[in-house]
Amino acid sequence: MNVSLTAASTGTGNQEVDFKQDRMNLGKDDFLRLLITELRYQDALNPVDDREMIAQLAQFSSLEQMQNLGNKVEELARAQKATQAASLIGRTVTAVNSDGEEVAGKVTGVEFYGEYMYLTVADRKILFTNVLKIS
Repeated sequence: MNVSLTAASTGTGNQEVDFKQDRMNLGKDDFLRLLITELRYQDALNPVDDREMIAQLAQFSSLEQMQNLGNKVEELARAQKATQAASLIGRTVTAVNSDGEEVAGKVTGVEFYGEYMYLTVADRKILFTNVLKIS
């Protein structure tokens, strides 16, 4: 089945790209809506084959499991980053602050704000990903 995608221009290219990417990724809710719509409008004299229905339900189950696995991998990656950041407490690091200046000193703390982790180095908050050197 060929599906064409059209998006209204909002004046910014990024929003249009985001819209296109969102529409190209079907989630489990979209799949379920398609399945229900297919069942609602099927020909009563020629219903969907049982094997085809089972295959579609298996695809739905696989999609849900893949999404669950992806969520767990993301959680694992966040936990691993948090462990790495916490392991730097007491160590000396060199990093770049938000002004682009190099800051060196002992890590005295770690703070978490959503997906971002900040190290406290020389009384400054340094983004964990901006660490250049660990001594």
